[in-house]
Amino acid sequence: MTRRNSLTDGDVLGCVKRWVDTFRSEAAAARSIGMKRQALNAMTNGDKPFSEKVLNAAGVKVIRPPVEYYLMDEI
Repeated sequence: MTRRNSLTDGDVLGCVKRWVDTFRSEAAAARSIGMKRQALNAMTNGDKPFSEKVLNAAGVKVIRPPVEYYLMDEI
């Protein structure tokens, strides 16, 4: 059995939806992190990418690879 350390898009959506379900409404969840319900709804429907604020509230940590620099041979 192989374990993976990263989450798929579906896993992230599940985490966010479980977080939203802990509130009485999607509007209450959005208010708790200082955003509009419409913005949160657009994210959970896949119209917009999840913001850092939403991911942090859902307990998802985003780790981006470090920036790499290369010399250009010709400009």
